[in-house]
Amino acid sequence: MPKLTKPLITALNPTEREVVLWDDSLPGFGVRAKPSGAKTFIVQYRNQSGRSRRLSVGKLGKVTLDQARKQAVKLMGKIATGEDPAEERRRLLRSETVGQLADVYMKEHCAGRCKPRTIEAHNWLLKKFIRPKLGKRKLLDLRPADIARMHADLRSTPYNANRALGLLRAMLNCAERWEMIPHGSNPAAVIKPYPEKKRERYLSAEELTRLLKTLDTAEEDGMIDVYEAAAIRLLIFTGCRLTEITTLEWAGIDFAKSRIVLERHKTDKHGAKIVPLNDSALEVLKALPRLKDNPYVIVGREAGTHLVNLQKPWRRVRKAAGLDDVRLHDLRHSFASFAVGAGIPLAVIGGLLGHRSVQTTARYAHLADDPLKQASNIVGKLLIQPDRQAKPEAEADA
Repeated sequence: MPKLTKPLITALNPTEREVVLWDDSLPGFGVRAKPSGAKTFIVQYRNQSGRSRRLSVGKLGKVTLDQARKQAVKLMGKIATGEDPAEERRRLLRSETVGQLADVYMKEHCAGRCKPRTIEAHNWLLKKFIRPKLGKRKLLDLRPADIARMHADLRSTPYNANRALGLLRAMLNCAERWEMIPHGSNPAAVIKPYPEKKRERYLSAEELTRLLKTLDTAEEDGMIDVYEAAAIRLLIFTGCRLTEITTLEWAGIDFAKSRIVLERHKTDKHGAKIVPLNDSALEVLKALPRLKDNPYVIVGREAGTHLVNLQKPWRRVRKAAGLDDVRLHDLRHSFASFAVGAGIPLAVIGGLLGHRSVQTTARYAHLADDPLKQASNIVGKLLIQPDRQAKPEAEADA
């Protein structure tokens, strides 16, 4: 038995009956080819009771040879510990409702692959919208009209409507891959998302001054504690995302180089994110009490934990400041807007915010209108100055 390669699989074209070609480098892993042209990667093994089992890993075209081999290695690991993936798959394939698909999706697809925050968001969408409206619906009976109705019921909140639709579409894509529904039958694929208007809210200089004064008063009066106040100030002074501040550890702060090194962040596949610390941010950090047995900068309610919910204290602060329409994420936008107003190039602002794409930072380009107008006026005055100068007396007499 040769080792499976792409050329070998391509040349495998049976004409009368299906053929299985096994991989000698990974016993039990192979590819099954049918006269119809369909080729599927498989794993064959014996379970604890000695019964031979065969399990589909994925169809060629949906998965590559390398992906199939890696998945086969994972399955072999489960088999070695006494699990029976084929029986588990059979049980899962009998899960015929949207709710059961959700359970399978979160376990088989999301666990170990998605970030905790993503899993939390998925679970919220499932609990809030998808399970109540479609959870008991049989997958094979699910129609585009059913999904369109759920989507339409949420039209007053387009963002939530589209996130729920996107999650359901992804779940049903997996259902196709797992052969729970026929290939190409995803009923969510034809539903169009609602247009989403980007919400833009930036603090003015006066509003920022008012907010900082309110923060001082709120902390002094006990409306918020020292860590909650520090978290909000750091959001203002760094432009970081909320979780980057609430989960920040002291080990990630380099005081010598005045910077934060974030190993875990939204775009962490690109490596560590470096956040320069200005004097205001450094002042906040140096004044913050540091607990001996807690690695986090923004301390939570329980020992050794970080702050989990900043929304409640923020709502109290923004109400006191008369800024009820300002979200915590708007502090990040405001950081960018002040940078644009100071004439800092968009590429540099993108670096400060940790953007990996210039298109992401380009959303702030329109904020540069006023500085550009001011610059244009200055240049214009310089250009017309010679015409407005008085002519020399000798030239005038002539």
